[in-house]
Amino acid sequence: MENRSLNLVKKLNPESRDSKNPLKSEHLKKGIKPIMFCVGTPEQFGQYFEDENEVIEDFPPLDANLHSSVDYYEKPEKLKERKFRNAGHYTYVISSVDSSNKFSKSYANCTGLVVAGIDKETGKNISFLSHQDPDYFLGGEGEQNHFSNELREQLRVLKDKSVEGTIDAAIVGGNYFEDSSHYQRSYLDSVQFLSKAVQDVLGFEPVVMTGPKTEDMGSGRDDVFYDNNNRRLYISRPSVGDDTTKSYLPSDIDDQRKKW
Repeated sequence: MENRSLNLVKKLNPESRDSKNPLKSEHLKKGIKPIMFCVGTPEQFGQYFEDENEVIEDFPPLDANLHSSVDYYEKPEKLKERKFRNAGHYTYVISSVDSSNKFSKSYANCTGLVVAGIDKETGKNISFLSHQDPDYFLGGEGEQNHFSNELREQLRVLKDKSVEGTIDAAIVGGNYFEDSSHYQRSYLDSVQFLSKAVQDVLGFEPVVMTGPKTEDMGSGRDDVFYDNNNRRLYISRPSVGDDTTKSYLPSDIDDQRKKW
């Protein structure tokens, strides 16, 4: 199982942010943890359980008494009851901003965004997690504008609640298949779309925690669990160890795609 710590970029003014290296932790106040991540296969995570079936229900290997399931397949009315942002079946889900752990299954072509900060009033870690389908939010202009407005509003909510210098952001999920120009374009455009929203609202470029899944992995999906208190992101995917497992910056995506 691979472990990596990620350091993100200093909060910048829009006119100066491009001069900074987002892989450094300059944006974080001293003593603030960056988001860290652990990526492995279901079998590797399964070593922590006596029963293989527990991997599906209780992934990852954490004693998580409280978690918030960001269920992309949940009924829209149920999501509305939980005050999650959503535009209907198979569009997107954006969790509320709170101190719970976050979990979302089955990122195939879908991408996700996790954003974390420290609450000004309570001193606790807070976060939100999204799960969105590029076929929806990269579709027509109306869908793009609607999702962009929803995502940016949630980013502003977290920003307003958080102590300056404590916010991190990371992108997960997606496919990139050599024999599918649709998947390729969806992934590339999705990463850039999410990155622009984060930069416009928060002033820094997010880190893509892992590259996309490729056809070499088959038809597998990513499962994601965010341990809010410890700022640790667990990613379970079909295979690990190649260049798709490495983190990178959205601004470097053209160079990275040559390795997939």
